[in-house]
Amino acid sequence: MRPAILLAPVLVLAAVLLSGCGYAGEPKPPALRRPEKVKNPDVAERGDKIIVTFTLPDQTTEGLRIEEPPDVELRIGVAPATWNQTEWEKNSERVTVPPGPWPALPAKISRIRKPSKSTGQGKAAAKQAKQTASAAKAAEQAELARTVDIDPTKYANKTVVIGVRVHGPAGQDDGWSRLISLEVKPALPVPRDLKAVNARDAVHLQWTADAPAFRIFRKMAADINWVKIGESTQASFDDKAVEYGKLSQYRVESVRQTGEIWQESDPSEAISWTPKDEFPPAVPTGLTTIPGTRSIELVWDPVTDGDLAGYRVYRNGVKVADGLQTSTYSDKDIVAGTKYSYQVSAVDQAGNESARSAAMDAVMEQ
Repeated sequence: MRPAILLAPVLVLAAVLLSGCGYAGEPKPPALRRPEKVKNPDVAERGDKIIVTFTLPDQTTEGLRIEEPPDVELRIGVAPATWNQTEWEKNSERVTVPPGPWPALPAKISRIRKPSKSTGQGKAAAKQAKQTASAAKAAEQAELARTVDIDPTKYANKTVVIGVRVHGPAGQDDGWSRLISLEVKPALPVPRDLKAVNARDAVHLQWTADAPAFRIFRKMAADINWVKIGESTQASFDDKAVEYGKLSQYRVESVRQTGEIWQESDPSEAISWTPKDEFPPAVPTGLTTIPGTRSIELVWDPVTDGDLAGYRVYRNGVKVADGLQTSTYSDKDIVAGTKYSYQVSAVDQAGNESARSAAMDAVMEQ
């Protein structure tokens, strides 16, 4: 019986070698390395250019990292009368996409031991790690972003279709991104003669341009980029988010929307302006005098201006009180039986004083 026991392991080993040739399971097919579609494709007509923006993929449809910049195919062509993608592709023009940066860091960060959140130090470390990862991801997305300018001259007053697709090493692709239709129109006029003047609680902007609508931008000293602060269908705009005494810069662009596509002009020349509060608060109303045996009491309706600093009281044209924080005043420096005339004004934080209220007469009782 002993020979049979010794023979069994030999037979098993031979069977493994003959059947599997040393491999576990079926062999996997080679990776196709087909890049994903571009992300966030968008088109705008700005000035005398068509601007195409998109974000390149950083991995294939199989989830593999794209190590080097792929071949990007951007096409623009007149839309066929009856839509036919094959016809559009055949008659479209390929536009060169300028090479740009490519993320050097791997998309997937190596796993690290997470700090414990049971202590304040651990929570701070976890927050810092999250912020670092977010910053790294944002930087990578910025490197994948592309902007391409297209001369629209040959497409004037025509409807074009624009698409982008990305090819792998062997020419494979995952198809076109969202195909975008654009009706190419003549360039919008650039707003000119932009001016700013002080207005009540605002900076009033006005300019000259014949366009359907406008976008208004502002940049403060602390801003890196221009910030859109509003839109207008008129050649004027009031910036009500003013900070008196702080320098601002303004510029305006003409815009037109056709479907989902915006047409934009080049921006106007920028102007600088330092807002100044030159406008007094509202005139107090409702002044009432109440004569007593030792004083004359005054009361009036509160002024609701946001920058109100206080009130002044005038007796017979002479200021007798200043900086009052409430809409009341008790005048005790008077003589019984004498007639007095009172007025009240409001003062804002910039020192602007309103006109005086209507005069009210009173006589202290004897």
